[in-house]
Amino acid sequence: MESFSPLVLSIAATSFVTFQCLFHFVSPWISAQFFPGYHRLSPRHTIEWNSRTVSTLHALIVGLFCLYILLHDDAVNEDPVWGDPSLVKINVAITCGYLLSDMLLICYYWRAIGDKFFVIHHLAALYAYYYVLVSSLLTQSRMCRQDGEGVDNKGLVSDEIVEFHFSHKPSCRFSVYTA
Repeated sequence: MESFSPLVLSIAATSFVTFQCLFHFVSPWISAQFFPGYHRLSPRHTIEWNSRTVSTLHALIVGLFCLYILLHDDAVNEDPVWGDPSLVKINVAITCGYLLSDMLLICYYWRAIGDKFFVIHHLAALYAYYYVLVSSLLTQSRMCRQDGEGVDNKGLVSDEIVEFHFSHKPSCRFSVYTA
């Protein structure tokens, strides 16, 4: 697959639109259906809730895709540096769309979820993913970083524990601390 092929660009654009729809329509609707307290959240907490819901869904999608690639993509696994990175590029395109979507939300809802370090992190990740899309080198290490980090510090289980730890005060003397 060539760098910035129409497929990669269309996947990134579709990812962007999909994650915007998830934030604005799907997360609020599902949250209202399954979590009675969702309607009692302040506007700021509602924005944060929807952002974290979409982030977790993104991490789940990309993490499962990474696992599939690690287990079944022979081209990348046989030659991690020069192997055909087609599936990795698709996964990176999904992440680029998500990161751009999240950056837009961070900027638009700056008072609720804005953080200059998230912006810096997103820009650094986009730069790294741009390098993978252009050079096609080290795609396996980029994919493993994607899987291991939870993509953007708001990812899978480990990050959800960290987010919970920093946003909730323990109700008893014993609590779990994460690194």
